Amino acid sequence: MIAVLLMILGCASFFYATHVIVSANPHAKIPTWIGLPPNNPGRAFVFRMVGILLLISGAVFSDDLAWYWIAMFILILMAPSAVYMALHNRRVARLAGTRPTE
Repeated sequence: MIAVLLMILGCASFFYATHVIVSANPHAKIPTWIGLPPNNPGRAFVFRMVGILLLISGAVFSDDLAWYWIAMFILILMAPSAVYMALHNRRVARLAGTRPTE
């Protein structure tokens, strides 16, 4: 039970870090895999590191769960963060297409 709670908190921390980055870059696309956005607040880095620590702790405390269930659980919990970033990038691309060039 504690392992699942730690993993949920870790994924919530990642989602909040994504929210901080999206809020700091309302008109810029955010790189999906590699690279930094134009405005990268320090607290987003802190929340990512806290998320990693919580996810690793949750995986360590999950004695009775098989590794593939842990991986599936983490992927399912990380999906909202990925969707949020993809929707932001789509909105920015749509708005960039309708704006005049500066």
